[in-house]
Amino acid sequence: MVLTQVEPSATRTLNPFRRTRAIAEHTLREAKDDVTHLRLLSLFHALAACETALSQAPGTLREKLDALRTAVVDLVGEDWLTSHPTHPDVRAFRRLDDTALLSRLDEALSNLLRARFFQLAA
Repeated sequence: MVLTQVEPSATRTLNPFRRTRAIAEHTLREAKDDVTHLRLLSLFHALAACETALSQAPGTLREKLDALRTAVVDLVGEDWLTSHPTHPDVRAFRRLDDTALLSRLDEALSNLLRARFFQLAA
C-alpha cells in the first residue's frame, strides 16, 4: 500500500518561492551538520506558511514574510552577513522592504542562499 499526502488545491495555488526552495533543497542534501539541517527545516516551514498565507489568509502575509526573513538570517548567519557587507547578494537582501514583489524576494533569497552555501552546491 502506498501512502501519499495530497493537499487541497487551494493550499498551494502559487509557488512564488520556487528558486529559494530549490537551492534550499539542494543545500539540505549536501549539508553535513545537524544545525544546518534544522535551520533549513525552519526555512521550509516559513516558506510553506507564506505560500499558505497567500492562498488562504493574505492578511497574515506580512507576518509570515517577517518569519521567513528571520529563518533566512538564522540559516545564513548574522555573522556571515556582517562579514560580507559588500557582496551584491547580501546588499540586495538587506535592501528588501515590504514593497518588494514576491518574485524579487524569491530571487534575492535564492541568490543569498547560493552565495552562502556555494561551496556545498559546487
